Amino acid sequence: MKDFKKDYYKILGLHPSASADEIKLAYRKQVKKYHPDINPSNSEYENLIKDIIEAYEVLGNKDERFVYDQYLLDKKVKQKQESTSGVHVNKKTYTKTSTRSKEERTYLKGKIFIKYCGKHDERDAENILRESFYRLKITQTNAIIEQTYKERPSEELLKIFADNKPLNLNIQQPVSCQILNKNKVIENYKLELINLTVPNPEIINVTKHEDESFGTLTGTFYCYIREIKTFEEEITVEECFGETGESEHKVENGISYFRKRYYNADCSKYWGNWVPEIAKSNTEYSGRTQTSGNYTRYEHIYNTSKSTQWSNWKYTPRAIPENNGCLGSLGNIIGIGFGILFILFLIPRLAFLLPFILIPYLLNLLPIKFLNWIFKIAFILFGILFSLALISSILKDKNKRTEHVVNKPKTVIKKPRYTPVVNPRSSDHSDQIVDTLISNQMVWEDYNGKTYEGIFSIKKSALNQAHSYKQNLDIAGDSENNYDKIIFSLKENDKYKLSGLYSMFDSIRKANKSNPMEFAEIIVSFVQTIPYTIILPNDCDARYYQDEFTTKYLSSPNARCDGFEKYGINTPVEFVANLNGDCDTRTLFLYMVLSHYDYNVALLSSSYYSHSILGINLPYDGTAFEYNNQRYVFWETTVKNIKPGVLSDEISNTDYWRISLKSK
Repeated sequence: MKDFKKDYYKILGLHPSASADEIKLAYRKQVKKYHPDINPSNSEYENLIKDIIEAYEVLGNKDERFVYDQYLLDKKVKQKQESTSGVHVNKKTYTKTSTRSKEERTYLKGKIFIKYCGKHDERDAENILRESFYRLKITQTNAIIEQTYKERPSEELLKIFADNKPLNLNIQQPVSCQILNKNKVIENYKLELINLTVPNPEIINVTKHEDESFGTLTGTFYCYIREIKTFEEEITVEECFGETGESEHKVENGISYFRKRYYNADCSKYWGNWVPEIAKSNTEYSGRTQTSGNYTRYEHIYNTSKSTQWSNWKYTPRAIPENNGCLGSLGNIIGIGFGILFILFLIPRLAFLLPFILIPYLLNLLPIKFLNWIFKIAFILFGILFSLALISSILKDKNKRTEHVVNKPKTVIKKPRYTPVVNPRSSDHSDQIVDTLISNQMVWEDYNGKTYEGIFSIKKSALNQAHSYKQNLDIAGDSENNYDKIIFSLKENDKYKLSGLYSMFDSIRKANKSNPMEFAEIIVSFVQTIPYTIILPNDCDARYYQDEFTTKYLSSPNARCDGFEKYGINTPVEFVANLNGDCDTRTLFLYMVLSHYDYNVALLSSSYYSHSILGINLPYDGTAFEYNNQRYVFWETTVKNIKPGVLSDEISNTDYWRISLKSK
């Protein structure tokens, strides 16, 4: 049966306009190149040669080729119609290198010798041993290999494996094997024999002593050995995203709702959340307004149900004062009047200027000789006074600069210190180092400019354990569900290992008597102050990555990167030790710390935006994720001084966000 979904022209390496002679010539070349008889060691060529023959049967037949070409033409027309219609699939296609493995088998035939020791037992022994009431223990196994079959077993082997069960004995692997090479020289190998089958075994050299029996089980054996080979393969990946163009509407309690349908990455579809529609004809402004910085939203009342609904936040730039017509002119007149009154009020206080006016007049009456002496003395006094004033000004300015530096310290992140931990109870009274303490010191500011300072430590043994746990975690990072399992496992492994960090935060909270919102801002601003570092599962080379953000960031001169980290994430313990973290690392760390202090937090993730962010249930204004009547305010962790509720327009569609972890 012909499968027109296959690209027959591509299989034969031809252009659709190829002639009949070109098709025949291409077919002969492909058959000669991929025929299984010429390439007996490659089993993949069997399926390939079938496709080549099928392609020639279609393209080499004039009538079938006409039908196939018509099918291709109809397919192109249909694709063009879908691309020009309003509803279409948003797809992105890229290639990636995937490491794959393949099992290669070599089948063996030969003679086997299994020495055993049997102890008397009431239960039945193996039927093939022709012994009763003995439990066997294998003491030694040797094999002589007589024939080998690469990849494809012979008909004899297939029949033997089908008619006989593998030998059910506890044989220690690998087995010592001998084989005669091409030069008739015996070579010794240690091989793991799989599916070991002995169709007609016999027991020789039997010796019995009291309740024990010794002997050798021998016979012709059949089995195979395997080798796992890995190779890299470039695969084309197609991912869907965005809206499908479908929507639904409903009305509840007089309020109209709508929702849109979106694509998952695997091109399956899902419905977004129900969102209320605010129709101007059915609502009126209630007069209530809320503001947050330059953002404003308004409350509307529904005429049908008298219920209220807040509009979306809108950015409102601050207005620049302008001329207000008559009112502006009146203001100018009033200002001029106040100016005249101000001058008149100062005239009586300007009497001190009178001596400066009279002195030049009186000096003009004195002789010129006296005037010269007076000018010389005045010039010297003026020079002395000017020098003293200049020195005083320099000293005062220096003191002000010193005060400025002392009162407003800059953010400081010092290099980590490594302190050996010594066992004081060592038996030989020597300094026995049992661990190392990694300490970091930081100075940072919260959103109000208040400065905090602290030292926090982590044991090197805890760092090594956290890294080893992550590297050996057996969860594939290929789906949203597995992503949730990974970060949950990392959190559970690390949650009791941050006592040094908690001690620092406890002392800061006690010293400042912080309320819950202030304390949360201290913790998040602490993380925001740490410079961003991208965490990657492979090398920190932009050439190895396809997504725009990673390649652009790694190409920047000040890029910070931590490569070869499994799943592209650092655990909370690793983050405390090396201060390297991107969005996933920081969000997981903050989720664990704030959960420790009993905050209601959520770790929000988006595969569409390739981003994760913190959600916190506190009474902040701004953008929030609604879930089960709980409001989790978005809080960005990768940018310094970003307050809760502020979310960039590029990632602001909450339908693309989901909860991966939730503390309560």
